[in-house]
Amino acid sequence: MVQTHIMNVLPRRLIAQCWTNQETRISLSHFLRASTTPVAVSSSFLCSELPIRYSHILRLLSSLNTDCLQTPLIRNVAQRYLVDICSILHPSLRQTPPRAFSQTIHRLRQRQASSLIRLRYALASSTSTPRSLKLLDHINAVGLGIHFLLDQHVSWHLQTGNHAQALCPLELARQAVNDARQVCGATFDAVPEVEVKAGQADSVTHVPSIIHRMLYESILLTLHSQCVQQLGMKRRWWFERRPAPLVLDVFGGATSIGYRLTNPTACISSPLGHTIPRDPMGLPVRQNTNDDEVEWSVWSGWRMAQTLASHFGGNLDVVSADGLGSTVYLALDRDSNLLERYPVLPAVRNPDAQLDAFLYAVAEDATHHYKTTPATHHHAVSLTAAVGHA
Repeated sequence: MVQTHIMNVLPRRLIAQCWTNQETRISLSHFLRASTTPVAVSSSFLCSELPIRYSHILRLLSSLNTDCLQTPLIRNVAQRYLVDICSILHPSLRQTPPRAFSQTIHRLRQRQASSLIRLRYALASSTSTPRSLKLLDHINAVGLGIHFLLDQHVSWHLQTGNHAQALCPLELARQAVNDARQVCGATFDAVPEVEVKAGQADSVTHVPSIIHRMLYESILLTLHSQCVQQLGMKRRWWFERRPAPLVLDVFGGATSIGYRLTNPTACISSPLGHTIPRDPMGLPVRQNTNDDEVEWSVWSGWRMAQTLASHFGGNLDVVSADGLGSTVYLALDRDSNLLERYPVLPAVRNPDAQLDAFLYAVAEDATHHYKTTPATHHHAVSLTAAVGHA
């Protein structure tokens, strides 16, 4: 199989360097165009930075025990990342024409989204532990940093319009309200109105899809809680009660802008944690071959919205109490020079041994013998062989 071949000709020396190298932290300002295309989306920067960040996800996964690493989902994701690292490290990629390079980055973005969803299924299952959920938080933070690099390159070079720019907070709020109500309307009969109130909120520098997604998930959470409560009331009473409207305030200050979403109904507690992608009724979203759906689903859910908010210094939180309702707060810092939040990786005392143990744990032909006595002679440094058969 392809994965087995990759494991046998893996460029271990280069993987080991990425395994221990420090990431280059970025800010939103690194995605802003001055006179030329931003350096953070250049092919030279991506070819040097992406393998490090991919390796950091593998390094986080290496903290799992061998039995967990050998589960089909974890092993499949680990092997996908190894294949992608080999592809990015291949010398010929730097000489690829710009359009072909952008298409490669676009494919990597789709693969990254699929890998993160699979990790959510693996680590946020019914048997998850606080340790596995914390690990998933760290993986999502690294994965979001990777997503920014991939997505901003695609936006600049394929002209998708999603590059970091000065945005109107009010327009994004109205768009998110319409999208969230439309999704709920496909499931529930009566969807509450959302009144958008504008205060002094000047433009803010950010990525359009990210702010939209944070607001969308917040509004969807509150609409869902009220629609579920309304559905229960219809079953208990013979008359219908009109759903109470929600209020979304948009305001700003010298250092930040904010959103406050007021809901007369308390939020349901279960959607506030790590969840797999689900529709408004709580049914798992089918992951088919539609790449756009996979990329949309990867950032679904309240916990992922909090990750999006905190990455560049923002904050998303909710205060909820039965009988009193709930209020969602979103604050975004105006300073576009704030560096991204990157998790503290586990200490590496013996990186060579740690990497070898991980590689053999996720190998296709791993057996009980390899769990206890991993070998090293299969590792080679042939990038051409690795990528040529990938």
